[in-house]
Amino acid sequence: MLFSIVSRPLQAQNVVELLRFESAERTIYEQEPVQRLIQARLTVDGLAMVCDTAYRYLDRSELLAIGNLQIETENAIIWTDSLRYFSKNERSLLRGRVIIEQENTRLFGTSVDYNFEEKIAYFTNGIRLVDSTGVLTANSGTYFEEQDSALFIEHVQLHTEEEYAESDFMTLARKSKRSYLSGNVLIDNLSDQQRIRADSIYADSTGFRQLIGNAVIRTIDSAANDAPDDPAPEINTDTESDTTFVFAPIIKVYDKDSTFTFQSDSLSQSWSTNFSTRSDSLQYDSELEEFTLTGQPIAWYDNTELNAKTIIAQTDSNELSLLYLLNEAFVTVKAEKSGRFNQLKADTVITRFMGGRLHTMTLEPNVTILYFTQNEEDENDGAIELNTPLANIRFVEDDIDELAATASQGFVFEEDSSLSLRRLEGFRWSPNDRPSKPSIDLEYRFDAVPNEPAFIYPLRFQQYVNDKKSVNFNPK
Repeated sequence: MLFSIVSRPLQAQNVVELLRFESAERTIYEQEPVQRLIQARLTVDGLAMVCDTAYRYLDRSELLAIGNLQIETENAIIWTDSLRYFSKNERSLLRGRVIIEQENTRLFGTSVDYNFEEKIAYFTNGIRLVDSTGVLTANSGTYFEEQDSALFIEHVQLHTEEEYAESDFMTLARKSKRSYLSGNVLIDNLSDQQRIRADSIYADSTGFRQLIGNAVIRTIDSAANDAPDDPAPEINTDTESDTTFVFAPIIKVYDKDSTFTFQSDSLSQSWSTNFSTRSDSLQYDSELEEFTLTGQPIAWYDNTELNAKTIIAQTDSNELSLLYLLNEAFVTVKAEKSGRFNQLKADTVITRFMGGRLHTMTLEPNVTILYFTQNEEDENDGAIELNTPLANIRFVEDDIDELAATASQGFVFEEDSSLSLRRLEGFRWSPNDRPSKPSIDLEYRFDAVPNEPAFIYPLRFQQYVNDKKSVNFNPK
């Protein structure tokens, strides 16, 4: 009899079917006539729910459920402290401790506006998304259940085992594994000790990333700094020789397993303590530790400037090991004591380094060398100009120790003050163009992502988790 009395008027407006309840009564709640159900299990417009108390407003199509609430839809389970459901548009207000689970994804919040018809959840006061890969949080956001995609706004943070990221805005298409971050974006590759910053970053499942606007990549030699276990590490950068910066308007990055490549087709620069570059195009291969520069490239090493049509630099733990200057190569070395410019030109120049210092240099063909000499008292003592098809030079402490040339012809110039002005054709010296260390801040803006939500889990959710653990437990 009681079931019949309660069920009929509920169905008149809210399409409610009562499955179970302890008691029911008509009363006044919030100055409106309601029907109150205690310890109720019911369905509303096809949604199955259970709660401590439910209020059905008699004068409008609205239902309020309070206390230890669990809701089951076709594809998701929802836990919350309270639900205000508007039957006309299938919209609801979830308040308190809100948890939404869809397949292997859980979302947490404290204020969620949920549209059951369109299956869209609006998190108005914090959102936390957790799956098998990591945790994603923001001040607010929207989750589109059917598309399995999400929008995150303000104070966006992503933390996985492999990387940490933060930005002001993020869109995430989980099915296609595509994401777009914008607004002061920082990505920290925790395993490779590499940090990336840009105005915005696009990424997809292939390992491709496009850094757009003021892009910077900083890499620290892993051999000099062990990878930390801290989820938000601050890497020691006091040893600048272990650090390399690359910066450009746009950089494209391709991650492949444990290696990566990146390239920029716009004005690109790189910096380390003893080697810097500037070019119209730059490519880098982490497996080979090789930079390829084209488009009027220039490179600087100590007091040396290098020009060519193409420059290839190979490094070993961020130290130079090989330099290739291909087509119209020109090397200018400013002598530290005299201030004069030793000059070398050829079609190709190959320079080898040992321990980060000049070791040998091979030039061929069409070689011209202008070298200023000094006497035993370190006084200027004229110059030598040499033309040869092939030259090999050996260095000791960056000074020429031995020079060997084939079929050479040359000139010896006696000391004269005008010698300091002598230049070979193609001479270039542009120290003002040499990149300096970027002053951009690559530190985290936000505190570490909390390991757990900011509230104690609801009782029914705890029971749900315990039941899943017991079902999945397979003793040996």
